[in-house]
Amino acid sequence: MLEEYDMKKSYKGMMAGVALLSTITFSATAFAGTVTMNSDGPNTGKSALEIFKQYFGPSPVDGPTDSVHIRETTSASVGNVFNFHLNDSGDYDGDNTDRQRVELKGYDKSPDNVVAKQNETVTYKWLFRVMNDFGQSSFCHIFQIKAKNGTEEADPILTFTLDGNNLVFRHSPNGPLTTLAQTPKSNIVGKWVEATVKFKASDSGSLSMTLKDVSSGNTLMSYSGTKDMWRSGADIVRPKWGIYRKITTGMPTADIQFANFQIIK
Repeated sequence: MLEEYDMKKSYKGMMAGVALLSTITFSATAFAGTVTMNSDGPNTGKSALEIFKQYFGPSPVDGPTDSVHIRETTSASVGNVFNFHLNDSGDYDGDNTDRQRVELKGYDKSPDNVVAKQNETVTYKWLFRVMNDFGQSSFCHIFQIKAKNGTEEADPILTFTLDGNNLVFRHSPNGPLTTLAQTPKSNIVGKWVEATVKFKASDSGSLSMTLKDVSSGNTLMSYSGTKDMWRSGADIVRPKWGIYRKITTGMPTADIQFANFQIIK
């Protein structure tokens, strides 16, 4: 009887150990994986805003949210895509009447799998096309990585910025901007481009970026190095895609399209 008791006790202990190991393994992988977000096409399924809310939370857009400014359409080469639009006037950035924005954003109410906490590594990958006759001004961001909360959240950490005749990839360590890479704007306007940005959200974090022409597969610009990828007092760093630009007299409208969003943690 004693041997039978010891065997039962040993078996229960073994099964408890297996259960504990399973719990630990699940906890370690629960937030790993890839989030993929695509348009489901114009005039069918969910609206662009509804899709954004599904993945990024209840208030995922900075700027106007109507179907003029964010909508779904199709591209002959890519399929279903999201189109972001700004008018030649209005569409202000809140009370800032000298600038406009319409941006999809991660923020502090977004799921953990689309933003990065301190010391986490995240990859953002997507397709974009800056449309012909896109109106730009003295500053015009089409992608940003920003901190949320803390005293240093105002300035972006990373941007893709249309500057003169170039698209530039910039970093700001909460100070002077540094251009890490650039490509002529003619390489991207009217063409589908694949962007990949991977970084570790830390004071001395690894950072890599590649920009490729979808049609040819050619690399348009790239960067790899170590940069300050965190802000003091922040809770998260987060992505923003769309258009954020200064208003100037006579500035034309602007359209940019996005597709095939992937977020890998």
